[in-house]
Amino acid sequence: MDDAALPKPESASESFSRHDGWEYRVIHININEKSTRDSSTTPNPEAASQKLQGALSPEFIKREFPGLYPNPKPGSGHPAMQLQNFLNDLGLQGWELIEISPVGSLLMFFLKRKRLSSPQKNSDSEGQG
Repeated sequence: MDDAALPKPESASESFSRHDGWEYRVIHININEKSTRDSSTTPNPEAASQKLQGALSPEFIKREFPGLYPNPKPGSGHPAMQLQNFLNDLGLQGWELIEISPVGSLLMFFLKRKRLSSPQKNSDSEGQG
């Protein structure tokens, strides 16, 4: 059997050139025991209507001020579900969770994904060969 017919193993630099390294993302979550936002200060159209002695209905307030009183998203209740949905969304974008580390009162989430070569970069390097 001729050695020329056997595929040559890729060197580390050749396999690395298939993508342009790694792209990282760091996300922090505040894990302080004390909440920075009191639940009594959470915008609530029913409470606002009561403050106005019923002059405006909760439905009207919610419709007219959607930025202040957004509709809750499915699964937005428990913090574990919020985090699960958030990480699943990142996973669909190609991010992989590689580490979680506490830093003071923060919980740091480290993610990475391959930084792919742009098609233009590949075609430029092929023409120079």
